[in-house]
Amino acid sequence: MKTKKLITATVLSAGLILGSTSAAFATDPTPTTTTVTQATYSAQLVAYKSALVAYDTATVTFRAQILVFQGAQATYKNAYEIAVQNYKAVLKAKSPATTPAEYAILLAAYNTANAAYNTATAAFKAQLSVYETAVHTYKVAYDNAVGSYKTTVNMREALRKAINVAFETAIHNANATFATATAVATTADQKLAATTALQTAIATANTLRKVALDAVGDKPVKPIKQISLRHHGDMYKADRPDKPVKPARYEKSKKSEKSNKSNKSDKSEKSNKH
Repeated sequence: MKTKKLITATVLSAGLILGSTSAAFATDPTPTTTTVTQATYSAQLVAYKSALVAYDTATVTFRAQILVFQGAQATYKNAYEIAVQNYKAVLKAKSPATTPAEYAILLAAYNTANAAYNTATAAFKAQLSVYETAVHTYKVAYDNAVGSYKTTVNMREALRKAINVAFETAIHNANATFATATAVATTADQKLAATTALQTAIATANTLRKVALDAVGDKPVKPIKQISLRHHGDMYKADRPDKPVKPARYEKSKKSEKSNKSNKSDKSEKSNKH
């Protein structure tokens, strides 16, 4: 009688353990087909970490290029404004009162400013190209990191699901074996042996599941967009000055020269009359 009670208590205990680890052991679970293994997931995790490193590197490069680009942009704007100011000064020199020497000084100043403007323009265009490359590299690196992250997370969930399915299958098989053994058992020792085997199978399934899930590890951290592409895209498009019409070299018009000659001729005639 004591042996029978012991077997009953043991079976109930096994049922409690089973119920705490799997809610569906009474029915045959349908395993899902998956090709994800710990090895393939580990390889994907390494690829994702590499994508993160590439993204971090692109971010650092992008930040540096932002500063360089802004410097080239400021130089370009300043050179443009100076060239325009000197150009306006040359245009004002149309007055006959301006002496050739004064005009030559103004024209030389304009030519110098215009040369500086052309140099700044070339530097700005070159830096703009480098900047846009940095933007593209950053965007591609971020998209790659996000894509790799999604793939990694999906593989991780598939692997965890496969582990849980394997666990449920082991529990189901242990229950089936236990049911078969107790159905034919005729002695208390046979029933006790069946119960012990069930408990062992459950403990083994739990251990294997824990080890497998521990090997999977924590969920990867999602990449964070560190720089707003929209903001900096607007920055280099909106803040960039429109390409100005290159100030043309100003030369005194023939009309102005004729006027000067006429004035000089009139003054000469009046002087002769006197």
